[in-house]
Amino acid sequence: MGSGDGRKKYHIERKGDILIFRTSLFAAGDGSVLHSGIYNREFASVLTASAVSGIICMVVFLSYGRATYLYMIFIILSAALIPFFNRFVFREKVLETVFDKAAGKTEFYLEGIGRRKKDEVRLADIGNVIIESRRQSVENPDGVEFVEKIAAQHGTVIPGFGEEKTFFVLKLMLADGSDRLIYADTEMKDVMDAHEEVKEFLKLSS
Repeated sequence: MGSGDGRKKYHIERKGDILIFRTSLFAAGDGSVLHSGIYNREFASVLTASAVSGIICMVVFLSYGRATYLYMIFIILSAALIPFFNRFVFREKVLETVFDKAAGKTEFYLEGIGRRKKDEVRLADIGNVIIESRRQSVENPDGVEFVEKIAAQHGTVIPGFGEEKTFFVLKLMLADGSDRLIYADTEMKDVMDAHEEVKEFLKLSS
């Protein structure tokens, strides 16, 4: 999924009276899955791979009492484990929003290692679909620098990590005054395209 190369960061599927909206970009600001301070999937993978590699090297050292090739073993293990942990352990979470006209409801599912239902609202309670902008600044520059150094030591690059960002968020506005954020991206055009598709399906007036 990407935007700069012409690909969308969300997926929309329509099945008769059902529209399914899926994206891994569904939060912005504090606690965001896009930028969550120091912790994110990439850094978690680097940290875990380093820890596991270190433990294995320690076991080898204690078993054989020689450290001649331990550094090389550590580097090779880390390089192999980082993509493994990133893909299979710290999997990217996906929010699936299911608009069901026949059932008259909208369901929200969070997909990661498993799939669980987060929430459900009546379709009739959705009064509008809007776009808002939010600016996220760097709150911990020292932490960002530390993460980048660790990642660089393991040949890992975290694109955009630590940069100040402006997010455009797509929200469902409900009758009780609350809202549900279903998409957040730095590319305004993608958010606008998603906004039009969802709004057209719900037949909401501007």
